[in-house]
Amino acid sequence: MVPSDDRCPNCGAGRRADPDHHFKAAMDSVANSDIESAISQLERCLEEHPDHLPGRFNLGVALSLADRCDEAIGHLYHVLTQDPEYPGIYTALGEAALGSYLYHEEQARLKGEAMIQLFMRAIEQDDCDVDAYFSLGNAYLALGNGEKALSSLRSALALDPRSAAIHYMMAKTCMMLGRFGEARLMARKALELCTPSDHFLGDIENLLTEVQC
Repeated sequence: MVPSDDRCPNCGAGRRADPDHHFKAAMDSVANSDIESAISQLERCLEEHPDHLPGRFNLGVALSLADRCDEAIGHLYHVLTQDPEYPGIYTALGEAALGSYLYHEEQARLKGEAMIQLFMRAIEQDDCDVDAYFSLGNAYLALGNGEKALSSLRSALALDPRSAAIHYMMAKTCMMLGRFGEARLMARKALELCTPSDHFLGDIENLLTEVQC
């Protein structure tokens, strides 16, 4: 690895390395497919010269290649703000954004599976746990599984038939499934059971307006 400073050949005193020295070393590392070394050299380049746009651009690209896309986006946006016409900036930002999206989508999927299992365990422990059924329904709805959401919410409703919140979530689920008649009935019942202090009163009224259109 290239040192961050070298010595004056005359007096032997330390001196700061030229940022371009690190930039060139980074490009050599890229050519050798050593992305981690390239990232290290580019970071040192920017320590010496924070406005070194080629260094920052290539750091963003290298971070994307290392699956560190959220970090990459920050560096690439900095380049964009400094020079909107920088060659390749939009492609690089798009690729970093795609990588970030795919990473977070996968993390969300894994967390979604985990939360479903937790609510299922809660129901195994207590099959009268209305909150577990209700939350399981919400979880399935968030994951786009309307049929399973509706099944869980029906179980919750059987345990607490006068819950405005459960009726409201069932109305949302029925609407997502295209069952507008059921959605209207559930929304009206939710509004009937709701009190003026319920924080989701406005949401129920808005949903009822939507399903009546």
